[in-house]
Amino acid sequence: MKQLDINAMTEKAHPSQQHATTTGMKGKGFYNKNSTPQQATIAYVYPWLHEAMTSLPMPNDSSLLRFVDYGCSEGANSMQIMAQLTAAARQRGSNSIQTIHSDLPSNDYSTLLDAIGNRAQPPYTDPTVFGSIVGGSMFNQLLPPSSTHLATSFNATVFLSERPLERLPDYVLPNGPSLATEKGSVSAQDREIFERQAAYDLETFLKARANELEPGGKLLLQTVGRNEHVSTADGIVNLFNLSLLDHVANHSISQDAYERYYHPVYIRNLEQLTAPVKPESGSLSHLFTIDKAECYETPVSFVDQYKQDNDASAYAQQMVNFYRAFTEAPLQAALSGTPNLSELLDRIYARGEERIREAPHLYDFHFISVAMLLTRTENS
Repeated sequence: MKQLDINAMTEKAHPSQQHATTTGMKGKGFYNKNSTPQQATIAYVYPWLHEAMTSLPMPNDSSLLRFVDYGCSEGANSMQIMAQLTAAARQRGSNSIQTIHSDLPSNDYSTLLDAIGNRAQPPYTDPTVFGSIVGGSMFNQLLPPSSTHLATSFNATVFLSERPLERLPDYVLPNGPSLATEKGSVSAQDREIFERQAAYDLETFLKARANELEPGGKLLLQTVGRNEHVSTADGIVNLFNLSLLDHVANHSISQDAYERYYHPVYIRNLEQLTAPVKPESGSLSHLFTIDKAECYETPVSFVDQYKQDNDASAYAQQMVNFYRAFTEAPLQAALSGTPNLSELLDRIYARGEERIREAPHLYDFHFISVAMLLTRTENS
């Protein structure tokens, strides 16, 4: 299996989307509508945002506060983050605030543009809050040095900046299946390659944010995670993998196409998230200190609803729409050139719904997050 040179990876990406393995989430309102589980993971750490604001160095009354959210997607969750930050900032002063929503150039920004331009919803109903958008990869520096007071990123750095292997022959997730009952495997050698890529990406992200943050500035980083018992990938990735294999079996997808496609993410545990900034041993511990870090699980609305009403059809539709929102773009790219691709994609996701309706107990889903709140050091 051919291994790519990680040091040369930045040279082969398209310049406008350097350091990206997806074109973004499914747009036209689809991600906003189907990202309630992500919103729950964000709301869990709202108290962290308010805590961060209490110790944030404030500029003088005439200076601007700047908040940035990386991986904003269509913006519904991102605007709620900015509304929380704005409310917390108002407890400390009356500074004007610039909010920046950032994602890839190909992201669907239409909802955000409407809210910002028409001041249609908080925080943009406040005339002293000025919204903006910056397109680019979160693995690149996107803002001037020492220009940002507080930055956030939620459910985004799970994506890899590059694909370190050309193919995975037996599963669609670089971590491999978590449960013994799940079909497929990823070799120890390949897992190590992806672990190194994920570590490289995390350091790259943190270095970029360190350049942008002012001394004493804050970074709240949360991403999809796993603990010693369960991973967020459990259930849904196995379901997605089996749905693809069903289409390999009926010759709608070739075995070669299946092996060349894999979902370009890596799911970290808390130790892997904090490793670069761990005191003394972390390679970036001179740039950041850890205020707090936690691995946590948040409730999933459609899981709770299914436990109450036992409606397998509704459960199937909501679960599949949830993972379609973030898996469709890389899958569509991998299958580009396939005749009637739109119809094929619909069939793949419809097959997932069928499998859930047939045996919902096989696809138990938990949303695990890992998060850390960091402070940019003063002397680096």
